[in-house]
Amino acid sequence: MREYRFAVATAAATFLLLVIGGLVHPTGSSLACPDWPLCNGMVFPPMQGGILYEHGHRLAALTVTILTVALAVGVFRARRERDLRALALVAVALVGVQASLGAITVIYKLPLVVSASHLATSMAFFSLTIYLAHRLRPGSRWAPPAGRGLVGLATVAIYVQIVVGALVRHTGSALACGTDLLLCEGALWPSWGPAQVQVTHRLLGYLVAALVIGSALRTWRLAAGGPPIRRRLALLAPALAAAQVTLGLLTVASYVSLPIVALHLAFGAALLANQLTLFLLLGPRGAAVPPRAAASATLLAPETAP
Repeated sequence: MREYRFAVATAAATFLLLVIGGLVHPTGSSLACPDWPLCNGMVFPPMQGGILYEHGHRLAALTVTILTVALAVGVFRARRERDLRALALVAVALVGVQASLGAITVIYKLPLVVSASHLATSMAFFSLTIYLAHRLRPGSRWAPPAGRGLVGLATVAIYVQIVVGALVRHTGSALACGTDLLLCEGALWPSWGPAQVQVTHRLLGYLVAALVIGSALRTWRLAAGGPPIRRRLALLAPALAAAQVTLGLLTVASYVSLPIVALHLAFGAALLANQLTLFLLLGPRGAAVPPRAAASATLLAPETAP
């Protein structure tokens, strides 16, 4: 039970870390601390201006690192399953990779590939903490016989969309189409690079919204009779997708307003968590037949000779 709580705490802290990290680039604070892991040679520099965002992000990352190591220790002490132990070690390794990418980002002055990989790795780690929490959750889990394929596709599409969003952010393409919300410079497909990145992000956003709505409708129908959490997540998903699309449009209309940019990333991470959790809850791993179904199966089973 303790390791499950650590997994939930790590996932929650990672979500906050993602939101805090989403404030660093839009505020122009990515190089506010020219050295790493210290900031201007100090462990606790004056938390003002860009240093507040950049070093605050590092301190939040340190908190997540400590929680991840504590989670791994808890898993090794309380659980004997090799796959769970391996997942805990992968989580620690991903934290190390993430820290290394953060250091390279500062040392080599924000290379595009590294900056985008930094966010991609953080979302992969966030997904892993959710999976670990699911695996460590006590109690049996009943799953419907089918229906999670579309949810899984939506989950992958959301992850890809977040990575493309990182490319938009780090290539400065957020306003490549101006404030035009439907077309881009009067065209469906622009002719130059940054605008094409922006339009790709928009089109993927509409595709993700359609997939999420489709998966929600299918899950709502198939999850009838099961635990209500599945239907609640399915009901929440279209609202998160609609909010995410709206925030994307407002990002452009507001000329990349900082609060809206932060909310845009936060809702993207929340939507990823929603669909991944729903996918896991619909899956067969650790499934147990509910008591009523078990009783019915016993009554309907043919008698065998002693």
